Amino acid sequence: MLYSPDGIRAKTIETIIGLLWSTGLRPSEPIHLIISDVDLHNGILHIRNTKFSKERFVPITESVVQKLTDYKSWIESKIGIRSLDDAFFYNTGGTPINLRSVEDAFKLIRRCINAEPVGYKNVRLYDFRHTMACNTIQRWTVRGIDVNTNLYVLSTYLGHVKPADTYWYLSATPGMLVLGCSKYEEMFGGD
Repeated sequence: MLYSPDGIRAKTIETIIGLLWSTGLRPSEPIHLIISDVDLHNGILHIRNTKFSKERFVPITESVVQKLTDYKSWIESKIGIRSLDDAFFYNTGGTPINLRSVEDAFKLIRRCINAEPVGYKNVRLYDFRHTMACNTIQRWTVRGIDVNTNLYVLSTYLGHVKPADTYWYLSATPGMLVLGCSKYEEMFGGD
């Protein structure tokens, strides 16, 4: 589906989409990562020069660390060792990848991953961010964690200026509606 004579484009797109899915980063944020921003030893991404000129440190899970470690080793086998100021992600021919390339590739593969759009004609890269925020809130609700108290954590993680910006991501997904109704019934009764 993704033509990539040297395999770089396909491997990079796979890794970036996995990173977007697992972290809720903005689609432009992985594109701007340089090698020194990716601390694989401590499992931290340094996100710089993003929306509102903010920067933040995003923790990543061990499985994400492993995927990024594998990608880094693989890309070095293709284009050689790079300096700490070089891009982390690359396109065919060893050029740093840009957002347009990722968006175009995603348009080609989104049907293959059975991505179902909700409220839009097609699934967008940004929808990974929305899904991560909704899934986090849903997990907190199921576990009995106070969403309002912890929304600052999610808001900071996502790089929002204020929690109200995070509420924008929450949509009335079927799972959230069921949880909301059951919480209401627990508090006030009903069938």
